[in-house]
Amino acid sequence: MQSYRAFCREYDKVAEKVDKSLRGSFPSKAQFYRWLSGELVGLPYADHCRILEAMLPGWQAEQLFGPHEGGIEFVPEPPQTRAEAPAQGSPPQRIHTEGARAAPGNQVGEEFALAVPRAEFGDSTIDVFSLPNPQPGRLLDLNWETFGLGIERLGNQIKNLGSRLDVDICFGINEAGLVMATFLSSSRFSRCPIGYLRCNKVRGGIELDDASVFPEAKDHPTIVLCDFEVKHSDAIGYLEKQVRARYPTADLYFAVFGAMTKGDDPRAYSFDDLAGVHNLRKADFSAIFIAATMSPPGIEPPLELR
Repeated sequence: MQSYRAFCREYDKVAEKVDKSLRGSFPSKAQFYRWLSGELVGLPYADHCRILEAMLPGWQAEQLFGPHEGGIEFVPEPPQTRAEAPAQGSPPQRIHTEGARAAPGNQVGEEFALAVPRAEFGDSTIDVFSLPNPQPGRLLDLNWETFGLGIERLGNQIKNLGSRLDVDICFGINEAGLVMATFLSSSRFSRCPIGYLRCNKVRGGIELDDASVFPEAKDHPTIVLCDFEVKHSDAIGYLEKQVRARYPTADLYFAVFGAMTKGDDPRAYSFDDLAGVHNLRKADFSAIFIAATMSPPGIEPPLELR
């Protein structure tokens, strides 16, 4: 394969023969080059493996994505021993753990398209990546590379919204959100004023700290709220009300680095798979931007920014 486009053409040709419903389901460009680079940990999802094995007869996905040393002057025959050969009619079971044990510097899992609510034109589709956790039950500590990739992903989603987003205020929720707001204000919003929502935990929820900053705004302002992580979204519902109380005619958008799923799978197959779906819909944002999804208990920003 000389290019991503050539790969996609071959992928669709094979998908037509294997399962017509898989036409057009080829990986994103970034994911394709991650496969080639050897950065992938584990295997792609099952449908990708089916097509790849049909594209390369005699090879199993485990062999295609397994470790390799030495040159590639020739393509070796796929190793096959009697002990390894599966019983006829019983394909070997495989666990699809793409990125499940990500090494330092490589925390990103599967990339996928996710339909999210948008007020003006109905649902829109955004490109999202999953964050597999190699230590289930513990917070996933993000490195700066992953954090930067997520902010860049949010910027690209905003750029590809379909209409120019002229933002009057970009709010950061706590310190990690403030970092996100600073980068997005500079890169996407023509250095618009930056607001700050500092939250304190209290019994039964949160409250805004007096250190919060609410910049002056014109009538009918466009405002983006930036948050590092959304779990069950109780907090964002409270903050959305606080912002609307101060800017009653505002058009509100929401950008979040990580949104938690309801179960153990870090990937969300639909917007309804997110733990905070009810409160996110209730907030009635004009559009929602999500860089990544992850499973409970969640993620931790670099340097434990709060």
